[in-house]
Amino acid sequence: MPTEEPEATAGPLPSESLPPGVTQIVFWEPFSLDRPQGLLLGEMIREFEAENPDILVEIVPRSGYLGLHDAVVAELPDGDLPDLTVAFPSMIAEYAELGIVAPLDALINDPEVGLNDEDLADIHAGYLEAGRLPGYGRQILAFPFAQNAVGMWVNQTLVAQAGWERAPATWEEFEQACYDVVAATGVPCYPFVESVSIFDAWLFSRGGRRLDEAGQHARFNGPAGVESLALVRRLVDAGLAWRPEDPYGDYVAFANGQAAFTFSSTGNSLLYADAYEGALLNGVPPFRWYQTIVPQASPEDPATTLYGASFVILQGDPERQRAAWRLIRWFTDTEQTARWAGELQALPVRASALEVMTDTLEAYPFVRAQVEGILPYGQPEPAVVHDLEVRDILYTVILSATQGHGDPQVLLDQAARETDAILSGQR
Repeated sequence: MPTEEPEATAGPLPSESLPPGVTQIVFWEPFSLDRPQGLLLGEMIREFEAENPDILVEIVPRSGYLGLHDAVVAELPDGDLPDLTVAFPSMIAEYAELGIVAPLDALINDPEVGLNDEDLADIHAGYLEAGRLPGYGRQILAFPFAQNAVGMWVNQTLVAQAGWERAPATWEEFEQACYDVVAATGVPCYPFVESVSIFDAWLFSRGGRRLDEAGQHARFNGPAGVESLALVRRLVDAGLAWRPEDPYGDYVAFANGQAAFTFSSTGNSLLYADAYEGALLNGVPPFRWYQTIVPQASPEDPATTLYGASFVILQGDPERQRAAWRLIRWFTDTEQTARWAGELQALPVRASALEVMTDTLEAYPFVRAQVEGILPYGQPEPAVVHDLEVRDILYTVILSATQGHGDPQVLLDQAARETDAILSGQR
């Protein structure tokens, strides 16, 4: 449930009241400042100000990402917009279409405040690609704020009892492993929870994608999509997979040793860790578990989904845009991105963050595998204005096909026609 929006921090000072040489920016963000993520964000912003005394940041919390988006839309076209905000890809696409997003390329390449070649090499390529929206000439319009990837959780203890010394690397191996686990242990293999982002990961892993590169036509009804849904249906029909009744039944079953595999965002890691600790307290025997990349059609060319929210600088005063970029650059530098990722709500932006995440890695060893074995292969979800409508269509298809209410190819073809109509503006 959304919490009541707290009062914003002190409003922006009139420019004539600012000390000489000081630039103030307004940052709209989605977290309540009395909750863990909001508290940490506030602490980090105050540290940024201490290290950069020529910049003041007014933090304005909103009620989640949707509340934040609604607040931006409410100020269009000529209202009082912030200098900096965060948003999901479809929201950024909407802002870009309205011409209110400031491209970041000049700032990234700026000799004084930009990123050098070493910096760019340290940032996972998928993050940079996620900032390039179709139709904008490869300009970078956004930079990672809180992003995650989809992976597969593995109960290695159960899998080993079935004769598997490693996680299945291909979809054929995954299906066979499910048969082997159930035969050897009697424990069900996979609690299935419908998710468009997980479906995207399955598409990428099979060489497919949801939309074409221009974001104008559906591509999810190709062989990658059909086989993804058909596999789940086969597993359900064979008694190897099931759809939990509870919304979070997948990670609860996994934590209690009642499933060999689940698919989930790395952003749910804390849920898994807390559920596992609770299961141990309730007498569940400990087991070895970790997260790895989803099975692949071609393990030598792996891919999965990368998704989440990004920083966006809105059009306005060039000095404030520059100050906003300096905050982004600072926030995504090694020390800060390691601290932000240490809460297990987002993956680090830089590979070098692992070098300083010693406490996190000691408490949660699976983080290393997430950063080194999943994140580098993440590909961004589509960034198109009508993505939420497309996701609603796909969610219904995923649920219908996996529950046996229609043929996957027929359902996906119909969904593709509806998607193309939406993307072409016919609906």
